[in-house]
Amino acid sequence: MAPVAPTASTMRLIEYADQHCTLVGGSPGYREQLRVLCRRLPWHVADLDPERINAYLQEALKHLAASTVNNHRRMLTTLYRRAVNDGLAKESTRRICVVKYFFPPVRAWTLEELGRLVAAAEKMRGGTQKNPCKYSVLLPAYIRVGYSSGLRRGDMLSLRWDSVRGDRLTLVIGKTRSSHVCVIDSQAIESMRLLPRYDQLVFGSIISKDQIKKVLRRLIDSCGLVGSGKYLRRSSATYAELNGLSAMYQLGHQTPGIAYRHYVDQVILSENRSPVPPIPLAAVG
Repeated sequence: MAPVAPTASTMRLIEYADQHCTLVGGSPGYREQLRVLCRRLPWHVADLDPERINAYLQEALKHLAASTVNNHRRMLTTLYRRAVNDGLAKESTRRICVVKYFFPPVRAWTLEELGRLVAAAEKMRGGTQKNPCKYSVLLPAYIRVGYSSGLRRGDMLSLRWDSVRGDRLTLVIGKTRSSHVCVIDSQAIESMRLLPRYDQLVFGSIISKDQIKKVLRRLIDSCGLVGSGKYLRRSSATYAELNGLSAMYQLGHQTPGIAYRHYVDQVILSENRSPVPPIPLAAVG
């Protein structure tokens, strides 16, 4: 007996989201975002309608950040419209409500703060265990390469020695699966050369994702700085823009405006600006 094809009332939303991602050629990062959202919602495709989506968004705002709920709105709207086009959901005259949110001003580390971070890293005691490397060697290299390249933590840990070509790093970005070339400075190159080589992974053979997160947290706290390892990426985008380069290309983004809006520190960017002329004092008499 031939298997029965799933209908709108029997197909789970997470299965439909997977199908959608495959059809549009979505990145692994986008697929994972869809899956995380659909795990929250035990829905079938037939449950997609503006009224139910609005009810979920209102409830989600009670315990999730508005920016996160806005992303959920965007993904649910996409799935709803596709389901309507596929004849799996009913078109409604009701609108999916807008989620109001605002992003706080972006903050990145200044060059002076990055210098403090590297100086503290060079004095940090201890090191990795399985494939030994002193933190005083590993962390300065990680900070310098992370800042100079603007790579995400996952791409840093996936970076291979055979991807290093002079002062260029060539790789496929994990989130978007797109090719990207980073130009890194001489300090970053020299720091990388001091790292022990255990296999083809530059950093990933020495330390894990959780370990680098923890040890960076200790280092940042010891310097009295705000932020996390993600600030390396923000500083990279900010100083790229400050020096006439595109934050979008520096970070390997494909959508114009996102890198500038979400990664560039406008205070640092204003370093070269002068104030407007002062108001002259009026003569008294």
